[in-house]
Amino acid sequence: MINKIKDVNSAKLKVKKLFNYTFKNETLLLEAFSHKSFSKKNYERLEFLGDAVIRVVISNLLFKKYPKSNEGELSRETQILVSKKSIAKLSNEYKLVDALLYKNLKIKSNTSLRTSISANLMESLIGAFFVDAGYIKTEIIIKNIYKDLLKKKNKIGEKDSKTKLQEYMQSINKPLPTYETKRLPSPPHKPKFEIICKIDVEPKLASHICSTVQEGQQKTSKFLLNKIKNEK
Repeated sequence: MINKIKDVNSAKLKVKKLFNYTFKNETLLLEAFSHKSFSKKNYERLEFLGDAVIRVVISNLLFKKYPKSNEGELSRETQILVSKKSIAKLSNEYKLVDALLYKNLKIKSNTSLRTSISANLMESLIGAFFVDAGYIKTEIIIKNIYKDLLKKKNKIGEKDSKTKLQEYMQSINKPLPTYETKRLPSPPHKPKFEIICKIDVEPKLASHICSTVQEGQQKTSKFLLNKIKNEK
């Protein structure tokens, strides 16, 4: 199956409407929306470049916006903003995957594949902007894409629950938490995992069922942190 948007003109209209930008090199635009199933000249190289450009722009913006934040806070906040999860969410808001050029992909029924490709598309498009227009114009586009996520906060780069739990166990000279992952019966496009966490100071195991291992580890860690706090 080939996506409905079959040519560069359709992609050009979409980019003009969404980002108020017209490519000088339309070959870049076509490449940015082409999956490897569609063409040998696909978005993977631009995705690599776009990932780096987004990281540099976001790091620079945070560095200027939060002069009192330390390296750790800036690093963690950057990682949150440039994570595949965040980029996929932004891409979905623009419905970039609807412009994907591909063959024989179950893009509609496979949620995890759709999410992954959505993030890839945003990165490849940013890479294409950078090659076509340079840093300054690309920075303006990224700032606009991230405008809601870059709103001023009182505190940035807060540690996630898994990190907090590890640091707590270290502070009381106990072994680090251990996590066990069990794949539950579920379709490939909608996987389910049971994540089990054990810590020395809590006799009962904590577990959570999620669609990703990372999410499950964070939720079990948060549960244990709250339990520890309430028991004090």
